[in-house]
Amino acid sequence: MRQVLALYDRGKRKMLLHLPTGAGKTVIATLIIDRLLCRFGRDSKVLFVAHRKELLDQTAKTLQRQIPRARISIEQGERTADLDAQIIIASIQSLMHRKNAYPADRFSAIICDECHRALAPRWLDVIDYFHEQRSGSTLLLGMTATPRRTDGRSAVALFDTVAYAITKPELQDLGYLVPVHYWSIRADLHLDRVKLSGGDFQLTALSRQMNTEAVRGLTLGAWQARGKGKKTLAFCASVAHARQLAADFAAAGYRSAFIDGRTRDRGGLLGRFAAGEIDVLFNYGVLTEGFDDPTIECLLMARPTTSPLVYNQCLGRGLRPHSGKHFCTVIDIVDRTTHQLQYGACEFAGLPRGWRSRGRDPFRESRALGRVRVNDPDAFAAIRKARSLDDVQDLLMALPPEVIVAGLDGEPVPYYEPVKADAEPDRKQSENALRHLLRQAGAPVRRVEISAETIEKAGPRGDQANDSEIVRVRVRLGAPHINNERFEYLLWHLERATGWMVEFARPARTQAYVRSPRAILRSILPEGQRIVKFAQARSKDSVIADVSGMQAEDVEGIDRIQKDFQQATGLTLELRGQLAFGF
Repeated sequence: MRQVLALYDRGKRKMLLHLPTGAGKTVIATLIIDRLLCRFGRDSKVLFVAHRKELLDQTAKTLQRQIPRARISIEQGERTADLDAQIIIASIQSLMHRKNAYPADRFSAIICDECHRALAPRWLDVIDYFHEQRSGSTLLLGMTATPRRTDGRSAVALFDTVAYAITKPELQDLGYLVPVHYWSIRADLHLDRVKLSGGDFQLTALSRQMNTEAVRGLTLGAWQARGKGKKTLAFCASVAHARQLAADFAAAGYRSAFIDGRTRDRGGLLGRFAAGEIDVLFNYGVLTEGFDDPTIECLLMARPTTSPLVYNQCLGRGLRPHSGKHFCTVIDIVDRTTHQLQYGACEFAGLPRGWRSRGRDPFRESRALGRVRVNDPDAFAAIRKARSLDDVQDLLMALPPEVIVAGLDGEPVPYYEPVKADAEPDRKQSENALRHLLRQAGAPVRRVEISAETIEKAGPRGDQANDSEIVRVRVRLGAPHINNERFEYLLWHLERATGWMVEFARPARTQAYVRSPRAILRSILPEGQRIVKFAQARSKDSVIADVSGMQAEDVEGIDRIQKDFQQATGLTLELRGQLAFGF
């Protein structure tokens, strides 16, 4: 909000907010509208433009709840807005036919939801009428999770300035999104035989490839292995595909249903899903956008796509946080040949095509990989060719120490011998590796608890085979740590080195651990300022940050940042190193 108003004061009139799905665009728009009404005065009016009835009604409810004093009216279908209302929420379909009912200079601000659509002719006509033909004081603000469209064009071309952008990992650190556990299931989909239409796979041909007994069986098996027991929303390639998958799951004993554009009593069906009466809800073309159920724990992506927009909208349905929900499992059915146009979470995160996350979060992997620093060209080239985080870590451990500036996530490289996937861990070696790695990381360990349980494995003909031992490790930390990302990767290293299941027992004071103070500071900083270094001070209740782009004379701004940070985290913030006057 501060950035938007600051840029407006500097003469910027076309701005873009790049906000991932799940960032709360409606709430953010509400707060901005509230500030704009205060800024422009009582007589100012705001136009909010969207393209779906559900989004209009949802926005109206949020605005009325947050700004009860404002007069709000809707222009859509049979509903005609009150021209004297302070806030008019309109569908683009209705507005393009009724815009002449409004004076061109009626609105002080125009907010476009899902503004990647604003490059379409009907959107451009509306924007031209209300913004381009006015004197130049109207604010045009666009919000989207995916500025780049399927046709290659970008909303940045229309909205000149990106006022604010935040990434999925940053929203995860702040607690507004949950991490992803991503599993790509490779199948013989023969997507090279499927033609493209409108920038994506032609749906009839795609459905033929996906709606086969073999692929449906693979889809059911993948969900049973990774998603069983989790409330699941599935995206399908066609109505017939959704209906048949629902029947397959029902035949296997699971509560399933499907929904499409012609489903009667959609509200009742979605109510049953929300109440937990349906294990898996299969949909085609209905719940991709504007659907919000934070209790969804698993997404079954049974609809390959070449569109970043479509994939992002699907992915966003499962990332909203909910009590007791720590992550969202994503099961992606992909072509075994890694089709060069198929788009998935790894491509979305900027990882190389063919990358294997193996249950980890691709967005966090991408961030961790981006912080690796080596000073040898051959080592750099080898890391760029890696196709998993395991490959990268093995390469780093094989390099001479003088070549490595920073390992994964910018941390020092831990050295250990990974336990092979098909090997039975040696108890003594694993325990030594565990304690060695904890010492290397400098973790504030208070106690390590190791327990083992024996499970019986059945042989191929039902006869009893050798018993198997599962070892679980619980590491009790002495104090909450300021960098939860570092400890997530430490867990991964510990499990690779021991072959055991490891978890941290966090102390009672966990807020600073769960919500990364670094991410909170990043969200507080004004445009043009970035964190260069972030570290814990000697006192566990304070942190030190080097921030570039900060003006020494802006004492009031520095004081505000420090106060906002302390209020959000309970930690004292010391700014130093990058200020013009220096410390």
